Amino acid sequence: MNFKMLLIILMILATGGLPLALYVSNNEDMASSPIGQQLAKVKNSLQSLKLKKVSVDQILKTKRCVGCDLREIDLSGADLSGADFRNSDLSRANLAKVKLKDAKMSGTRLTEAKLTFADLDGADLHDSQLKGADLSDANLFNIRLDKADLSNAILHRVELRDADLIGATLKNADLTQASLYGTRLTDANLTGANLSNTNMRYANLLHAVIKDANLKGADLQLAVMPDGTTAYGTTQY
Repeated sequence: MNFKMLLIILMILATGGLPLALYVSNNEDMASSPIGQQLAKVKNSLQSLKLKKVSVDQILKTKRCVGCDLREIDLSGADLSGADFRNSDLSRANLAKVKLKDAKMSGTRLTEAKLTFADLDGADLHDSQLKGADLSDANLFNIRLDKADLSNAILHRVELRDADLIGATLKNADLTQASLYGTRLTDANLTGANLSNTNMRYANLLHAVIKDANLKGADLQLAVMPDGTTAYGTTQY
């Protein structure tokens, strides 16, 4: 089948072209023809793009749900260590006190999700969306959040020691009393972030944007500042 014909079929499917769809489904010759076979392949491809919906019991049993629609799901307190939720939508989900140690969650949407007291030690959330999420008191030790969006997120007292936040967006995020010891924040956007009373010893802020950020009471001993110097004016280590 040429590209033009494939494009026509896609347009018909997108607009709900019933005449051709009914004709194909009721005509065995057409179904077995190259056009019918190609149409079936296109339909299957489009269906695979839709987010899957699964039950809580299935998630707890398999600990795997890639590309799933899990919006507003309640998994609070569950042990999902090592789970695979890549590219799933967990917006407004209740994940309080959940165990997600070493979980695979890259590309996951966690907008306004509740992750208070959650354990995400070593989890991979690079390129994820956590806008407005509440991660207060969560354990994010050694987590991957590079290029993640945590704008307006609440991160009170979180453990982000040795975490990877390279290129992450934390605009207006509240990290009051958070532990950022040795955290990699290179190229991160911390515009308007509240970093008051944080432990940022040995943190790397090279080329990070800290415009209007609140650093009152922050411990920046031996931290690398955006210009490559430390808080004491020494050169970058």
